[in-house]
Amino acid sequence: MRTKILTLSMLFAFMAPALQAQSKAPSKRQKIDQPAAGDDSKPVDKSGRQKVPGIPQISVIDKLLSIESALNAKLKRRTEDEWTGDYEKLYQDFRRDGRLASISGEGKDSTCNALALGIKASDAVLALKARNVEALNTAAEQINLLAKKLGASENELGMANTVKSYANKRQWFGAFLALGRLQRDVTNYLEASTDKAQRDLAMLVVVGGWLQGGRCVTSVVDAHYNDYVSNILREQRLVTLIIETLDGLDAKYENDPLVKDIRKALPEILKRVDVAMDEPVPQANVKWLHEEFSKFVLRIAPVK
Repeated sequence: MRTKILTLSMLFAFMAPALQAQSKAPSKRQKIDQPAAGDDSKPVDKSGRQKVPGIPQISVIDKLLSIESALNAKLKRRTEDEWTGDYEKLYQDFRRDGRLASISGEGKDSTCNALALGIKASDAVLALKARNVEALNTAAEQINLLAKKLGASENELGMANTVKSYANKRQWFGAFLALGRLQRDVTNYLEASTDKAQRDLAMLVVVGGWLQGGRCVTSVVDAHYNDYVSNILREQRLVTLIIETLDGLDAKYENDPLVKDIRKALPEILKRVDVAMDEPVPQANVKWLHEEFSKFVLRIAPVK
């Protein structure tokens, strides 16, 4: 049975028009499902590409936009560009190295590979928001590498070169859309497998992105804590769905140490974010969440 989860990252697609208005998009926009103009790579053969509705692309963009909205007045930010320094610091503080030698299992453990892929997807969003071309290119390359270790082919990874092409031209909206397409193609590939254990890797990618995104966002919320900003962390429905989905993973993952410990931590995480719409997440809980997310991210990808 296909994994079903409604994550907040679905807002990634819905918020694209708002970001477009803030970005200087090219007047003649390249089709995002093909390499960008000037890309030396050959057009990707998409004849074997699976088109399967399932887990949406992994992104922390919804949380980041919420933070911007909550803190614009306090930090005297008026434009998206004025946030780039903040995102650069966030990226440098929390980025992880997605090379195989730098992650747990050194590329031989599919569970760690999937979780690390999610982490690098979150890193890529931070690099994009920081307008850091080199960092975004690196993230795209490492996403490509990790996805290949999970069995993805060039049919699913054609967007990696497109992300880099747009980034090199500083066409940020194009890079934003291509990054989302890359993530979606990889998760669609996993979801299309006839092997349940392989399909379940898509959920682990989601979890990796959620852990790294939560690690970054809790840091910002804690640094600028007030009741209003803290409510950004209110996501009991999401955590409940993650719990339910991880409970249904293939038996292969039943004794996996990382999966077991993440599942064990989720009920307490749910308790910490389960507040009413108009209630704050206590700052002590924000700090606890940050440490809990960090603990798992550093187990998955120990090297910065």
